Amino acid sequence: MPELPPLLPPIHHGGPATEAFTGLDFSVNANPYGPNPALLRVLREADHAHYPDPMYRAVRQRLANWHGVSSTEVALAVGASDLLHRIVRAFLPSDGVLLSVHAPFGELARAAALQRANVRLTTAATVLDEVQAGAALVYVGHPHNPTGHRFSNMELEVLAIACQSVHSVLIVDEAYAPFLLTSSLPHTAAVIRLLSPGKAHGLVGARPAYALAAPEVVARLDNLAPAWHVPAGTAAVLGALPEAGDFLRETLPRVGEAASALVTALHPLGPVEHHGTPYLTLQVDNAATVAAKVLKLGFRVRDCASYGLPDRIRVSTRTSQENARLIQALGVVLEDIHG
Repeated sequence: MPELPPLLPPIHHGGPATEAFTGLDFSVNANPYGPNPALLRVLREADHAHYPDPMYRAVRQRLANWHGVSSTEVALAVGASDLLHRIVRAFLPSDGVLLSVHAPFGELARAAALQRANVRLTTAATVLDEVQAGAALVYVGHPHNPTGHRFSNMELEVLAIACQSVHSVLIVDEAYAPFLLTSSLPHTAAVIRLLSPGKAHGLVGARPAYALAAPEVVARLDNLAPAWHVPAGTAAVLGALPEAGDFLRETLPRVGEAASALVTALHPLGPVEHHGTPYLTLQVDNAATVAAKVLKLGFRVRDCASYGLPDRIRVSTRTSQENARLIQALGVVLEDIHG
């Protein structure tokens, strides 16, 4: 029998677990004012009675026109996780190296482990030297989760050129880019832009995602997808994105204001790291302990141990009133821990 991929446990994520939870969830980095009503309507009105076009030509063309690329440069998916697993299968050989600036998204690390490849962590200061040392894939969160770090346009351009010079593929994960000022990303054969707009639109349950990449890259990603891999509702949401911006223009400034106020309120409780994203990290003595204690009080936060940050919790803003309740609960928990 040929050697099969290893059996690995699922990756720990924020959000709901198998146990019922009726409290306030601050562990998911999604727009608290969602779901976007326009996209929710499109999702409900999609044709669920028939198979969609297996090539999703109309959806690809709408996204292509929106981004100023050709339809052959658009790959569709159900969630960024699907795309990351396909990218790894397509471009990361067994025993190859995935180089990640800070800890990668957990599903990417899991995909690399299933491929029996190696994950090597680096920093923004050392990534160029590491690329020259050899890596099949290079991963950048733009911005990174949970630190919020992001590269400047010039830094990304230099990194893309470096990757192309050694035939590496650069993954730029833009899951949280809509929450920040827009930036111009390099468009070269070495770059895969990964977009999962459900977070900004507060519609993560529909799992809309797509990638922008060179036609030869998209062809390889499509080659690894089963037939009708995107359900009709998710495809309809993706096709409606170009006309769905009013919701973002209305709500994202409010998200930013609430996040900034949350940062100010949490500072007395410990060191806070925040770089304009809807989420932040708070340094505590033991993240697992703090997360467990606030969960008992009806609040879910993200223990960052899986990111290599066991002394930090990640908190994603909700409304100002809900944030105030969490701040009070965290104060009680930390006072109890510190005596």
